[in-house]
Amino acid sequence: MNAGIMRLVVLIPIVYLAAVLQTLLVEAIRIGRVEPDLLAMTALVWLLVAAGPRGFLAAGLIGLVADLLSPGRLGLGLACYLVVGYALVRLRARVGLESVSAQLAAVWGGATLLALGQAVGRWLLGEPGQTLPASLAGAIGVGVYTAALSLPVLMVVSWIRQPRLARRRRFRDL
Repeated sequence: MNAGIMRLVVLIPIVYLAAVLQTLLVEAIRIGRVEPDLLAMTALVWLLVAAGPRGFLAAGLIGLVADLLSPGRLGLGLACYLVVGYALVRLRARVGLESVSAQLAAVWGGATLLALGQAVGRWLLGEPGQTLPASLAGAIGVGVYTAALSLPVLMVVSWIRQPRLARRRRFRDL
């Protein structure tokens, strides 16, 4: 089977799980007005560790799922996820983003841009909501919280991707 199709088959249950957790648990782990965006985390981590050069299309589909879960007009999340996903794919191709710290910075920036892009889009479309300065502060909070939740995932993925011998040497040196 084609590798792209296999990646999509793996991505579908991951997105479903993220959507379920987004609807069930986010209220419980909210800090003040800031809550993590688990679908954004899923899309960004997927783009960093598993997606190919057209992975931004999968990020757009995750954005569509985010649109379906949130109140408001359809298409805004899809557009934001496509744009941020495309930028991240291009950045990953040019810079590499192999270290966990670079991936964490990319998740923080991507989640912040996704939250800010959707807030500005809602404001431009005339939907009631927060002011732009409050939206900027909220987007930064969402980015930080989402990146913090993605850290264990990025660490586990990095550990799994390391060659087995390098892992043995690292434990032996401890």
